[in-house]
Amino acid sequence: MILDFLDPSTPGDHLCDICIIGAGPAGLVIASMFAGSRFSVCVLESGGQDSERDIQALNEGDSVGPVAFDPALCRLRALGGSSRLWGGGCVPLARMDMAARDWVPCSGWPIDFDELATWWTGARELLGIDARHGIGDGSFGNAHFDHALPLRDDLTADRVCFISPVMFESQYRKLLEKSANITLLFHATATELAAAPGAGHVQAATIRNLDGRRGSVRARHYVLATGGIENARLLLASDSVAPQGLGNRHDQVGRHFMDHPRCLAGQVVDGDLWTLLRPYNSDDQRRRLPLYRELSLSERVQRERRLLNARARPYPVAGAVPTGLQALRELRATFRPSPAGPGTSIDVEYKVQRALAVGLPEPSPPVLASGRRRARLMLSVGMNAGHVAGALARRLRRRPLHGCQRVDLMTYFEQSPNRDSRITLSDSRDALGMRKVRVDWRLTDLDYASYRTSASLLGEETARCCGGRFEPAPWVRDPMVQPDVVGTAHHIGTTRMSLRPEDGVVDPDCRVHGIDNLHVAGSSVFPTGGWAFPTFTIVALAMRLADRLRTGLEIVGL
Repeated sequence: MILDFLDPSTPGDHLCDICIIGAGPAGLVIASMFAGSRFSVCVLESGGQDSERDIQALNEGDSVGPVAFDPALCRLRALGGSSRLWGGGCVPLARMDMAARDWVPCSGWPIDFDELATWWTGARELLGIDARHGIGDGSFGNAHFDHALPLRDDLTADRVCFISPVMFESQYRKLLEKSANITLLFHATATELAAAPGAGHVQAATIRNLDGRRGSVRARHYVLATGGIENARLLLASDSVAPQGLGNRHDQVGRHFMDHPRCLAGQVVDGDLWTLLRPYNSDDQRRRLPLYRELSLSERVQRERRLLNARARPYPVAGAVPTGLQALRELRATFRPSPAGPGTSIDVEYKVQRALAVGLPEPSPPVLASGRRRARLMLSVGMNAGHVAGALARRLRRRPLHGCQRVDLMTYFEQSPNRDSRITLSDSRDALGMRKVRVDWRLTDLDYASYRTSASLLGEETARCCGGRFEPAPWVRDPMVQPDVVGTAHHIGTTRMSLRPEDGVVDPDCRVHGIDNLHVAGSSVFPTGGWAFPTFTIVALAMRLADRLRTGLEIVGL
């Protein structure tokens, strides 16, 4: 059932077996695995069905590190969480991504690749990925493409990714509406986890809304599933019993904050640029099939050069758009429907921010046009029919609609764990009285050195394959020039998994060290992240955590 904490008739206090804080992919997956069971589940969502500006303001905070980071960007408080900004990209981690690497400090997961892989089949099914595509070492299998570059496998490799069709907010709303044992509570922000004396057990979750209403949820187990920034924030804010915050006895909460930094590596010029673009023309491929490729470093070159993982994506940079083709595009845009429904404009706004943050073209907004404007555009199309005919001929041959001057090579990198890159709390407070986050995002000398070498390798290899020439960006050539990196909204590592409490926040079962009924889901538990989009692994780990919780409850209930 779905309730709204803004409704005065909704109870303020709740009692359940499992309280899940956050209705993003991790929280919804865990809740779904209890559907129809004899256990009661309460899912707390800070927002509502759609995003709302005053709720979004709760994400605001400060950036204090050497690399700028806006904590309000690319995070949504609404059903489905930040998956509403997600492009659907799925790919498994590589075995090497999870392994201990002697050149990467604090690397190595406390669970091995093969154990995690046992949950990938379930994650593939849940995410709507065709079962014919096997799950391999950092890639999906059984994929056949018409074109491929003649890559040297000692340097680079193509990794096959899948576009999931799942829309978490719509798919799981239907399940929750029908469920008798799961309650989704909208507009209920968890502001503190109240611990028992000694901080070894959580007694209740305090909830509030912007109308000033307060309540609580008492549960046998609690799961934090609010993302890499908010998971750490809530643990640090829960300081009534433990002054340093829950799970933070060894000062690990919020540390090792990572993202997947991206930066323009340079341009490929001359040569047959279409040969380079065609295997990675993801926009065209996504219209025809949900599989596409990412060009990445090989395991061999990572070991030999002691590099972090990295990938590259080529983007065409076109010359001037022919007049007739531009008129046709503008004409088509006038017929796009306008967004409708509450909160939609905010979702569109955040999708634009997300696109800009990860280096994708800004989504085109709908254009409202008068009949006179459409008539002028139609006339322009007719007068320049040759431009349109030429574009159509190129489309039929699956070539760009107009000329390509060069190819920009956008590179995406793994970040090494760094305890000084962290989330802390500031003294300023949000509308609910919670201390805001302070993000200190830091990259290391290892990161920068690896990025330069990786960008050069990927650039030279792509240029060689198309007979072109790689022109590196200044930061690739000169170590004194700092790359202008930005994140990709993959927030990793602030509650990392570890065998010892001195080295992390949760144990291999995702239970907070030293607290018997508090667990964490999501990419904040990743010790390292490779370059892989995290959602596929988030779902697999969420299923694994749900299985352990249910098994434990069943045993206790015997």
